[in-house]
Amino acid sequence: MFRSLVSNASSILMALFFAIVVWIVATNEENPLREGLFPDAIPIQFVNRSQEMTLLDPSRLAARVRIRTATNHWDSLDNSNFRITADLGGLSEGEHTVQLNATSDDPSVRVLAIDPPSVQVRVEKISTVAIQVRVRVLDEAPLGYVMKAPQVSPATVMITGPQNDIQRINDATVEVALRGAKTDVERQASVLLYDAQGAQIQNLKIEPSTVTVAISVEQRVGYKDAAVKAVMSGNVASGYWVSDISVDPATVTLVGAPDALNQLGGFVETEALDVNGAKESLTQRLRLKLPEGVSVLNANDVMLRVAIEPVLSGLTVQRQVDSSASCNLPTQISPATVQVILSGPLPILQTLTPDDVQIVIDVPRCLPGSYQSELRAVSVPDKIQVESIVPATAQANVQDVGP
Repeated sequence: MFRSLVSNASSILMALFFAIVVWIVATNEENPLREGLFPDAIPIQFVNRSQEMTLLDPSRLAARVRIRTATNHWDSLDNSNFRITADLGGLSEGEHTVQLNATSDDPSVRVLAIDPPSVQVRVEKISTVAIQVRVRVLDEAPLGYVMKAPQVSPATVMITGPQNDIQRINDATVEVALRGAKTDVERQASVLLYDAQGAQIQNLKIEPSTVTVAISVEQRVGYKDAAVKAVMSGNVASGYWVSDISVDPATVTLVGAPDALNQLGGFVETEALDVNGAKESLTQRLRLKLPEGVSVLNANDVMLRVAIEPVLSGLTVQRQVDSSASCNLPTQISPATVQVILSGPLPILQTLTPDDVQIVIDVPRCLPGSYQSELRAVSVPDKIQVESIVPATAQANVQDVGP
């Protein structure tokens, strides 16, 4: 009995074994395994780096893997299914060759090899130092002004990075331009690091990366800024007005004895520009009226421009309404006269004649009948605007004269 049971169990196991073999063979024939180099590069993850160390210049940042998996599964994979790591734990300062390790999150994929199998890295110790900030002013104060020593806040910055790069630092500099400022200057400026040869050092952490630079700018004794006041004589022509006055430069720097400068006040006048009867804009270079012992730093004259334009006004006139038709049929127009509101330069409005701004009604055809139509203005002088016609429409009654 026992021998019969053992014999039956052996037969069952052998049958199961052959069934599994047949299934594997059939499966492989239908969906064979594929082995090869996966086409996508996989980023290398550098792990276990000490907080006191920094990684510099790895020989590569990605690698590829040779894998084996079912053919119908290959195309569904991408580089997110793989992870390549380089273990930096326990490395000392210097150059190292680190072996790469690759895994897949898909159990049906087997990683056979890594290309390349290792990566070259350099690790250095991280250092932090405090360095005083130096200010480089890119230009000079304007003539007649003096610049005081720049003040920086904060005066020092903290620099963090690889010790070799830290040791290269010669100075920490901010660059500021006055740009012709005649008052105190305050700028936000970025801190730049340079080595002894003047080359900029990059990739170091600067805290703070920007500082505030304050520079006091003061006027020298014997110098004074003054506004330029334009002086004109006469009156422009009737119907015209001065729409703008501009002086270039608007302010000048004066040089002279302090007592003479103090008596001037805050402005100097130009020589008088004659605008009497002018009907158009004037531009002229004029000298400044300066007391004895006082001069202008750069030049003694300025450019004065006076803009002269017609006075814009309005006028209401009464005009007869005429027909635009050229036929000989009697025509009655109602209303016979209308009010026309005009706008434009006053000198032109004052010289309008009855032949200017005529009002007509359009009669579509020279046939007896009654026509209601909008009125329009003709013979309107240039620069005159017809604002409205009151009323805006009229009626034309074309009469039949009979046989």
